[in-house]
Amino acid sequence: MYKMEQIYVRSISMAVIIINLTTQSFAETPKRPPKIDIGSYEYVLSSVNDVTRDVIVYWQNIQENEKHTTDNSFEYRAYYTAIANNNTIILHPSNKTFANHATFVGLELFIGYNIRVYSANKDGLSTEYASIYIPSLPGKRNDTVSLSLTKVKTYNDEGVYELSWEIHNSQKLFAPNQLNYYTLYWCENDMNHPHQCNGYMDWINIPRTETRYIISVPNYWKDYQFSISANSKALRKNNANGNEAYKFKSISSGMVWESCTTLHITKFSKVNSIWISEVGKTYMALRWKLDCSEKINFIYDFHVFYCPIHSLDNFSCLESPRFKVVERYMKQDHTPFAFLSDLKPSTMYKILISVYTLNDNVIETDPITMATLPEAE
Repeated sequence: MYKMEQIYVRSISMAVIIINLTTQSFAETPKRPPKIDIGSYEYVLSSVNDVTRDVIVYWQNIQENEKHTTDNSFEYRAYYTAIANNNTIILHPSNKTFANHATFVGLELFIGYNIRVYSANKDGLSTEYASIYIPSLPGKRNDTVSLSLTKVKTYNDEGVYELSWEIHNSQKLFAPNQLNYYTLYWCENDMNHPHQCNGYMDWINIPRTETRYIISVPNYWKDYQFSISANSKALRKNNANGNEAYKFKSISSGMVWESCTTLHITKFSKVNSIWISEVGKTYMALRWKLDCSEKINFIYDFHVFYCPIHSLDNFSCLESPRFKVVERYMKQDHTPFAFLSDLKPSTMYKILISVYTLNDNVIETDPITMATLPEAE
């Protein structure tokens, strides 16, 4: 590795002469490996057969000044380990490696795997490595803990979100006299899950007694994906080398991603879908949905505007629009609804919805049209 140094030399005439010297320094590998958490992995069952799985391991990137390189040679390298007959360790590389995660394809279901992740540049691997254990799958489906990150919602435009989650069969993982807790992860990302998050990842540990958490992300103008894992650590006695010692034995459910994308409320946001669930001669039943809106505490209310129109070719109102205010709690199956009555038979109506939020933003739907039924002859 070479580096440029500037030496300032003052001459007898007091003028300053700058001399550029190129000197050779010793090769330097990255300062450290990436940071990995006990639960920063997920797996998906193979689409090819029922005896293998694909495992994805995530990590937190190291800083630029820790890479010790000025070119594009820096990368992360991930391996799972195996022990040969002569007790030597064999490293099996991941099938794909990205900026913050690696994918291992075709790992067996009922075998646990030790994963190592190194930082690397053209001078070699980091001296240390990050490690994570991927447990084998239980023999029966009901022997596993079921975890879901139900929704994510925003209170304002400053990157504040509330996450809530549910866990079932927690006794399969959590037990008395163990350190039981959750880990919440957030990751910068441009696309929704199941597209893999490829940005900077961070996390925080939460006590097992909690089921919700309010979090403030560092860069509120960016989009984030969230996930959660349930973890347990038990203090076990270890008699290795004849010396009695205690160490933590850890196990995790792995990551479960949010069930929908983060809703970032701005004046440009849109209602996800709107539809007519029932129609009669003088009435219509209207329903609509917002992404991540099962517990939409950031919404103040809904205004439903409607008016009769000339035709599908002319959306102009024939009379002044009427509107109906729908309180946020008027929901069935987590879906807001409105009942429009006193309508004219055999008439085409234009309908749109405005969503008023607690941070004074307004979200509007594109208008939809529906005709009432004709009078019976």
